[in-house]
Amino acid sequence: MKLIKDKTGCYPRRLWFEEGEIEGIAEKHRQDLGRSIGETDSLALPVDRFIEIYLPKALGSEIVLDPYADLRSTEGPNVLGATYFHDDHLEVKIDQRVTKEAERTGQWGRYNATGAHEGGHCILHLVIFQDDPNQESLFKSERTRKISCLQRTIEGEYTGEWWEYQANQIMANLLMPRELFLQHLVRERNAYGIRDNVGLVRNRHLLDAVVGHLARTFEASRQAVRIRLKELNQIPNWQQERFCNDAGFVRIRDG
Repeated sequence: MKLIKDKTGCYPRRLWFEEGEIEGIAEKHRQDLGRSIGETDSLALPVDRFIEIYLPKALGSEIVLDPYADLRSTEGPNVLGATYFHDDHLEVKIDQRVTKEAERTGQWGRYNATGAHEGGHCILHLVIFQDDPNQESLFKSERTRKISCLQRTIEGEYTGEWWEYQANQIMANLLMPRELFLQHLVRERNAYGIRDNVGLVRNRHLLDAVVGHLARTFEASRQAVRIRLKELNQIPNWQQERFCNDAGFVRIRDG
């Protein structure tokens, strides 16, 4: 990991990671989490405990989680999550629409993705907001010590937001670690008598069934599973764009 100048001008510095480095960071935190709060039978990341119990110890900083924040009013209508880097603590907010939708439907994939994404900002980007005590502050106000995350960036649509791409990388690895994810993909695919992923992609009905199984197993959204399959090169190139645009996120409803 290296700190370099942020050419986007959004922050004074940016982070650059070697290939596979973020995956390694995520795997270490998952292993440490198991030792910290105890192993469970579930493969799903316990997002609230991860943020509120594990990360403060791992990062040496108090973290306040607010899962019912009104980010639509304070940050904008398309913001699903936000992380605030205060001098003495971190603050993670998840928009109340995300939480209430999860409570209403019992589907926690979007909530988990948003929480793990914001937790990823805490893990990766805290160093950006830490001032050198021997130098003048790089940040003009508390307003610059935050990352507000739009729905499109959490869903993987970027226009130069390197910090969001990195947060999504660690989020995917926290929620769906490579080896476990691929093991369950192969197991479920083989259960249908299909021996390769090309055959799976050609059968839309079975593909949807496998995606649904993986989403339930890891408590992730179906779209997050599809993006993860693409990232891990489990989907043929000729099918990737259609695959990831198919059955996408349902938009958060206003009200």
